[in-house]
Amino acid sequence: MKKFIAVSLASAMALSLAACGGSSSTAATTAAAAPAATQAAAAETKAEAAAPAAGAVALTVAYADAEDSVFGKGVAAFSSKLEELSGGTMTCTVYPNGTLGSISEVAAMIQQGTCDVSPIVTSSLVDFCPDLGVFDLPFLFTGYDDARTVINGAVGDKLAGEMENVGMHVGSWMTMGFRETTSSKPINAVADFKGLKIRTQSNEVHQAIFNSLGASATVISFSELYTAMEQKTVDAQENPYVNIANNAYYEVQDYLVETNHVFQYAALLVSAQKYNSLTDEQKAWVDEAAAAAADAEWDATMTDNETAKQTCIDKGMTFVTLDHDELLAATSGVYDQYKDKYGELLGLMGK
Repeated sequence: MKKFIAVSLASAMALSLAACGGSSSTAATTAAAAPAATQAAAAETKAEAAAPAAGAVALTVAYADAEDSVFGKGVAAFSSKLEELSGGTMTCTVYPNGTLGSISEVAAMIQQGTCDVSPIVTSSLVDFCPDLGVFDLPFLFTGYDDARTVINGAVGDKLAGEMENVGMHVGSWMTMGFRETTSSKPINAVADFKGLKIRTQSNEVHQAIFNSLGASATVISFSELYTAMEQKTVDAQENPYVNIANNAYYEVQDYLVETNHVFQYAALLVSAQKYNSLTDEQKAWVDEAAAAAADAEWDATMTDNETAKQTCIDKGMTFVTLDHDELLAATSGVYDQYKDKYGELLGLMGK
């Protein structure tokens, strides 16, 4: 009997210990799991708070010029309009003054998708789209309205398609206006170009234009141009009025000659990689903002070029206007040299 009671007590104690052991294990598991779940939930909440709103897109915008340049004004209009259209879900981080690299470096970044947006002159994009070289031909346009009508028509559509094929979406077409001539020697007629040593870009068509006028085209980097004129390494140069005034060429040049020999276009480029990653609605916002940017930039170019011209005159430069028909006749050989290369595009322009 005592033995039975002892066995029963032992069994009861064993069951009690087993039950207590089981309860302790479950409680420990629950206690361990609860903090882990709480931590995970807290981390998820923190991550959600730190993440941008659903559908938010931040675009990187870079260009070589100053913020108050015509390109800077166009970019400001693009950024503002895009934020307005998207309700703040699409924003721009802007890097002016060549912060992210040179013009050619940023162009490559647009193609590679490491920069999203940039306004770039077409003469710097010829390596990506050779047909853009057509705009280096002389005296294609009589004025801004003529030039804008052409670029926003069949010619611009064709070139935008070619740019798309190399990873660059053209949001809109911009401009820096006409290129003009300055000189340390008098230029009152076409004949006065003979023997003039003039700095041009590293652009074979621009060189051909001035060589056909009897000048001697000389390639010098933009950063070295002021010094080259100051030291009389070259007699003359050509640039839009805004560049002439902003770089104080009136300090080393006496004559401001309105040649209007080349009309300088630019493209507000969007990386095709970025553009194609957007929704249809976002693409529409980007294109509408790009159109608004073009309107602002064209207006700024016309206004700023006129202001710059007057600044140069006020600084003492002698202003000269040449006979454009005579200039056109003198450079007609440049067309003959390149008409086969650009024949289709010239035909679309009615040239």
